Amino acid sequence: MTLRNLFGLLLVSIFLFTLPSCGKDKEPEIETTPQTLLFYFVGTDLDRYNHLRNNRAAIKAALNYNIQGKSRVVIFHQNGQKKQGDIVELQYKDGLCQETVLSTVNLPDKMDATELGNILSQMMQFAPAETYSLIIGSHGLGWIPIGAEPESSAAIMGKEGKAHILTHEDLWSKDGNIVTRFLGDGDTNPENSFNTTTLSQAIASTGQKMEYILFDACFMANVEALYDLRHSAKYIIASACEIMGAGFPYMDILPLMLQNNGTSYDLDKICEAYYLDYKDDVYYPSGAVALVDCSQLDALAKAMKSVNSANKKEYNIADLQPFERQTNHVYFDLGDYVDNMCDDANAKEAFDKQMNLTIVKKYTPERFYSAYPWKNAGIVDLNTFCGISTSAPSALYRSAYEQTAWYQATN
Repeated sequence: MTLRNLFGLLLVSIFLFTLPSCGKDKEPEIETTPQTLLFYFVGTDLDRYNHLRNNRAAIKAALNYNIQGKSRVVIFHQNGQKKQGDIVELQYKDGLCQETVLSTVNLPDKMDATELGNILSQMMQFAPAETYSLIIGSHGLGWIPIGAEPESSAAIMGKEGKAHILTHEDLWSKDGNIVTRFLGDGDTNPENSFNTTTLSQAIASTGQKMEYILFDACFMANVEALYDLRHSAKYIIASACEIMGAGFPYMDILPLMLQNNGTSYDLDKICEAYYLDYKDDVYYPSGAVALVDCSQLDALAKAMKSVNSANKKEYNIADLQPFERQTNHVYFDLGDYVDNMCDDANAKEAFDKQMNLTIVKKYTPERFYSAYPWKNAGIVDLNTFCGISTSAPSALYRSAYEQTAWYQATN
């Protein structure tokens, strides 16, 4: 080959190399934003009474004020369907918050960590961010796992002159007039329900740690449940009591979640907004809420282990602060329990010191409404409140309780 021919071949090669590809163009990369808020809204009865729909509308109304900056807001909403849910983005565009359905998800026959993790991962992939926070609007029952039944020896009561062994359904049944965000009312569907351990595994599978988890669900400021989720988030906002069906005041708290043009948040103010919205309600007061530092939960378990190893004193379980109106209570104030049962001043002092580090902030109404059991629904005085509950004094679910990670770590 002559030098001239070689030079010509080289020119052709350069020309071909620089031609645009005839293959499929690459999809544009999705911009990583400062933060993405992930809302997980499930519970068919909460939709039946329009509570979740109203929450979604309130979020949209708040976003109409153009507060999110470059941050993203993505909702997984079951939206009244039993077997499906939509992943929807809410975004301020052209002077108004607009909804875009990103995907429709078929729910499994039974929700497990893989399925739940896939939903959360999809939401994150649609809206990649430097940080994520998770708001769960649903039912809640603290640590009590799916399928648990109360111990028969602790759940016997008189019924029409005969001994009656209470089932889990008996304990948590209610009428439909007053809706709280509890696990009952026929909404224990396996496609919706998951344990706190399942949630922890699902979040871990995404490879992300949440900035915070906000539980818009009953009884979730429960130390046994919180301990399961100690590696899932930096902070958790939750109530030890029932949350009324209307849930958190999203119109008020969205600006607190999307401060400084969507780049920061104020968790203390979020708690305060919830408290102020419910504390003075005449008929259905509520508002007890705590902000928990998850990095302190292992140390709290260590302090509780010292309490459990120390000298005990006699106490009357009826004197402890409960968080529902069951005849045999399931949830008690953790601090009140330690005060009543621990007879070692040093162990108690160390526990109290650690509790103050664990509970960053708490808001304490004078009373709260409980729908359970529904035949005895009513107001409960809140005389003492450390911020979180425990089921340690209760015998109702003892076999299941002793399998919890909190029990194993503290005994």
